[in-house]
Order: sequence, then C-alpha cells, then structure tokens
Amino acid sequence: MTNKILITAILVGLLGFGCSNESYAADLTRKQKKEISLIKKAQVNFEQKNYDMAVEYYTRAIEVNPENAESFAKRGNTRFLMGNYRDAVIDYTKAIELDPKRENLYYNRGIAKANLNLYEDVIDDYTKELELNPVNVNAYLNRGTTHVLFKRYDEAIKDFSIAVGLDQKNVLAYYNRGIAKRNKGDYKGAIEDYSKVIELDSNYVDAYNNRGVAKFYLKDYNGAIEDYTRVLEIQNDFKQAYYNRGIAKLGLKKYESAISDFTKELELNPKYDRAYYEIGIAEARLEHYTSAVDNFTKAIELNPENAEYYAQRGALISRTDGDLEKAKQDLVRAITLDDKDPEKYLTRAIIFCKLKMYLPAIDDLNIVIKLDDKNMQAYDLRSYAISSLNSEQQKSVR
Repeated sequence: MTNKILITAILVGLLGFGCSNESYAADLTRKQKKEISLIKKAQVNFEQKNYDMAVEYYTRAIEVNPENAESFAKRGNTRFLMGNYRDAVIDYTKAIELDPKRENLYYNRGIAKANLNLYEDVIDDYTKELELNPVNVNAYLNRGTTHVLFKRYDEAIKDFSIAVGLDQKNVLAYYNRGIAKRNKGDYKGAIEDYSKVIELDSNYVDAYNNRGVAKFYLKDYNGAIEDYTRVLEIQNDFKQAYYNRGIAKLGLKKYESAISDFTKELELNPKYDRAYYEIGIAEARLEHYTSAVDNFTKAIELNPENAEYYAQRGALISRTDGDLEKAKQDLVRAITLDDKDPEKYLTRAIIFCKLKMYLPAIDDLNIVIKLDDKNMQAYDLRSYAISSLNSEQQKSVR
C-alpha cells in the first residue's frame, strides 16, 4: 500500500548581485566590474539551463572575489540542479562561512544533504534555517519528513502542524501529517488530514489512496472501496489501486469481485506476486482449491523467498487431503525462510501427524509452545501426538 512522503525540494531564490545605478557603477574598480560581468553571464546561462557554463562563470567570478557569499550560493544552486549534490553542499557551506546570517543557505544545504542521505545533518540544517527564518514553511515540511524517515512521528506531526498554522492551504502539510499520524496508528486523525487535502484538491489521487488505506485499517471496508474507486476514476492505471480495493473486498467476503480486481492489477503489473497470492486466498475461500494452489504456485515462481506463500500452499494441500509429502516440503521451505512464526510449525506438525510422523510433530509443537505458550491448539495436538506415538510403540512391542 502506498506510503509516500513528499519532500519539498525547492531551491529558494537568493538575492541577486549587482547594481544598475550608473553613478555607482562609475565608482567600481576594474576588478568589481569584471566580477559583475561574470556573474551576469553566469545568470544568463543559468536561466537558459546551460548549467555547465553557469558553473564556469560563477567559478571565474569566485576567483576574482572569493569573499562573495552570493557567488558560492548560486554556484551551489546550479550544481544542485545538475545533480552534483556533494559539491553543492561544499558551496553552500562556504557561503555560510562568509555570511552565516543569510536566509535560505541552511535550507538549500539541507536539501542537498537529503539527496546524499545525510539525514541527521539535514535536521540540523533545517533547524538552523528556522532560527534565522521561523516562518519558512518549507523548512518545517522538510524537517518533518526527515523525522518521519527516523520514525519520530510526534516530532514530525509538530512540524507539519506548525506548517499548517503558517499556511492553512498547504496541501503537503496536511498530506504528510496524515502519513505521520497513520504510521503512528492514529487512523482517524490521518483520515481527517487526507480529507482536508481532498477538500483543497479534489483530484489529489494519493490522498484518496492513503485515506482508503487508513479506512481499511479501521475495518471501514466500504469506505476504503469508495476511495480506491475514486483513485481509479482519476487515474485508471494507479499502481496497486485495484490490489488495494481487492483486499478491502476480501474483508467484506466479496471473493469473486476481489479476484476480478486482483486480475486487473495483474493486467497492469503481470509480475506482481502479491496479486496471485491474494487470488489464491480468495479461491481457497470459494473452495476452488486447484485454482488456489495454482495461484500460490505462480506467486512462488515470481517470489521464491516469501515464506508465507509456501506456508499457505502447504496448508491448503494438507487441508484438502492432497499430496502430504509436497505439503511437508512446502512447510519445510517456509520455516527455513521464517523460523520465528509459530503458525508455520503448527501447520507442519499437523502434516506430520497426518503422515503419522509423531516424533517430529512433537518437536514442532514444543517449538510452537515455546514461541506462544498460550496456543491451546498446540497443547491439544501435542497430547494427541504423544498418545498416538505411545500407541504405536505398544503395537510394535506386541
């Protein structure tokens, strides 16, 4: 399910350099005139997106006057747009050394560092920017999104809330706060924020999708289906919208309709293993066991490292009195991939009992009880396995 954080990557325009006052220009030295000329040429190339030339002219201007913070800042902006984030950080840092009170330098350096995944440093830069400019909405937004990356949801919500207070029509502030609330488990609060986004922008497709996710977690399956349907009305190829709607339909036990949605998802993404898996779940509940096994098999072929796929296929084969050896192999593979799930050991123990392999069944059930000491089914089955083993041993003695 979609869980998108949008980081505002806006390079705030910095103050230009130069003066059109002719009397002032007459007093400039040749060195100053040369610097101004180079900066103007750099700016022209920047506006024409000739970034390599812009960098060259800014570099020459810096050689003429290495104390001009503006030239470093603008060269940093140019390098950022070229994707050269490391050198952009170097330029912003130099500009800050020359003019530590200039607004937007910390902000722009923070964005460049974010692109280098230096997230702890990013927090510091946005915080310093806000000390200089406490009404910089974008700095609150970006610091909030960085807090989300570190799962510091309370801090993120605080930043997004301040952004909302500064700009009550800021879609990103509500949207990202909704994500932070959802990740924290506050689904009602998330729905309120996504609804505000939709109020401000009725075609904001991600807001509908994420509101549908939040409604799903609240088991409002009908509401989730409505939101996913709206997503598809806006964008009929939206990734996982059919899948998400299918999951909600499973919650309502609308298995045929769910299968239809999962099938449509596969038309858009033929290698989406989860869709095959969920079709298998739906087919099993409709008692279409052969089709269910086939779909679990397709999911495994696409993703052979998913333990759940093997576990479900093996459990279904066992439950329908199929090939118990194959069912056992599936559970062995599932446990190899995930040895911390008591349900997988329990399922394998059931298969062992059906194969009259009581000793390994008892071993598995001991593991289940160790992992989940309140699992009464495991205690009951272990008693049955012990009793059956004793009975077998008595028969062999006779």
